[in-house]
Amino acid sequence: MRTKLPIPMYNLQERSKQNFEIIRLVDNQNFAGKIEAHRDNNYMFIFQEQGLSKMVVDFQEITITGAAVFCILPGQIHYGISLQKADMWAMAIGADWIKDAFRTAVTEFAIRNAQVSIQESQAVLLRDSLILLQQIEQQSNAGIQCQTLPSMLDVCLSLFVSCCQYDENILPQANLRPVIITRQFRNLLVASFRKIKSPAEYAAALNISAAYLNEVVKGTTGRPVSYWIHQEIILEAKRMLFYTDSTVKEIAENLGYADATYFIRLFGKIAGLAPLKFRHKYHK
Repeated sequence: MRTKLPIPMYNLQERSKQNFEIIRLVDNQNFAGKIEAHRDNNYMFIFQEQGLSKMVVDFQEITITGAAVFCILPGQIHYGISLQKADMWAMAIGADWIKDAFRTAVTEFAIRNAQVSIQESQAVLLRDSLILLQQIEQQSNAGIQCQTLPSMLDVCLSLFVSCCQYDENILPQANLRPVIITRQFRNLLVASFRKIKSPAEYAAALNISAAYLNEVVKGTTGRPVSYWIHQEIILEAKRMLFYTDSTVKEIAENLGYADATYFIRLFGKIAGLAPLKFRHKYHK
């Protein structure tokens, strides 16, 4: 019988009673092979003070240079490659601790899979805040009662979101109705892509017409609703093909497709090669 190899899911609650964790990574540490490719059930906020670092997030190699911020969403598969004369902070935070306003901002930021460079003044303020947060966390872990921990965490998150928004392309005209609808669609898509496949069903869930949903999503992203549905499905299929030994039929069923032949054609159309060819290519 085949032994399935599930994609590892790291659970923050098993590592930290506070439901958040802050780590500082410093200089010339090579992480290749030390931390396996995995998912987290938490948000991961990365702040690099200086230097250069490399990681892989959902099959894309990401290079972060200089003072910059980056975010990894729950469920994204990732692993670190290296740091080169870099000082970096990694802050893992459970979803329950993140306010809706913060979650919306970092989700819009993270889907771009790219860093945002920040000014020196922003970097200094964020660094000093993280140092203070780490000190408060250490006191709390030592059994010292500290009521300021949640407030300090909110301060750090607020500063991080402010840094994300420093790139004017991330949240353009964020309060306009089309942008709000697009954001709602993307959030629904991430939660429902295994069950909901058609633009009309997403439109119905958002209480708008399919034509209007497609118009606003295409207007704000440059792509129609169907494109984003297929991208989410195929990305998850790629994760399963690479990180598990599930058959193509099993993957199709997991993603809500009873007809494996249809799923294979869809994967080939979107990914540019058949599922098994993708698996063989990336396992070389």
